Amino acid sequence: MLLRLLPTSGPHFQTLWRTVLGRNATQGLLTLLYRRVTSPPGHAGSQWSSSQKLFVAYRVVCAVFTLAILIWSVPTDSNRWITFYSNWVYSTLTLHFCWSAVVCLQDYRKAAGHEGPSERTLYIDWVIYDMAMATSLTVSAEYWFSPWPVTIGLRSILRHGLNSLMVVIDVLLCGFPSRLNRVVYPVIHQGAYCVFVVFYWLGGFRGYDGKQYIYSFADLNTVPLQTVIIMSGNTFLVMPVFHAVVCALYRTRLKLLKKFRNINTYEPPKGMPIQTLETEIVNDKIKEITVTQV
Repeated sequence: MLLRLLPTSGPHFQTLWRTVLGRNATQGLLTLLYRRVTSPPGHAGSQWSSSQKLFVAYRVVCAVFTLAILIWSVPTDSNRWITFYSNWVYSTLTLHFCWSAVVCLQDYRKAAGHEGPSERTLYIDWVIYDMAMATSLTVSAEYWFSPWPVTIGLRSILRHGLNSLMVVIDVLLCGFPSRLNRVVYPVIHQGAYCVFVVFYWLGGFRGYDGKQYIYSFADLNTVPLQTVIIMSGNTFLVMPVFHAVVCALYRTRLKLLKKFRNINTYEPPKGMPIQTLETEIVNDKIKEITVTQV
């Protein structure tokens, strides 16, 4: 697990990738993430739709929408925009949608002879997904249900309400797998912000209201014990809980998809076989199973 957290390049990365995810990593992960499943021969599409164009359009729309909201939020939070964790999380969510849109477009253009996404690009895409899903749900829940006062407006609804709705929809629509042992990535994301808060305080910087803290409940000058408890609990307790929620949504998607496929079973003419390519991850290794039905 620790090896996969380290940046790698060149043949070393390819060796590690194939060791972890199996021999046909690129083809298998593309099938797993974007569900280019051949039901009858010559037919390829997304996980839920027979048209891959619909899924590519969905990715592009989400990328443009979240990027527009992110840009709109920068001037409203003045020069302290980077200090708020909500902005960290929404930036990660935007990065997820933008990165995934590029990957989908590359994969879509591969059919026309263009180069598809690299193994490293796919792996980074998966890591960003793990970070964005759990952190977005966590921020939304804490924003609306925390005992501290919050502002209610269009910007808050878009970044602390609609964002979670988009997360739920994305988990149910896309093909990313969610694993409990990958909780390390949202925990690292949250831990990085906690380190930022400490260094911000040590540097004597001022928050939005001119005081030496970013959030009043995380004032290391007056309530240091409370701050440590909140940051530690949020990192090592709350974040894993919401990552488990994402995993539960993933299992729900698999069950719904199974029912959807059973309802829409393709019946070929007599004597014509169906070749299907199914993928699964067992112990973080992609396995491809070719099933022939007559």
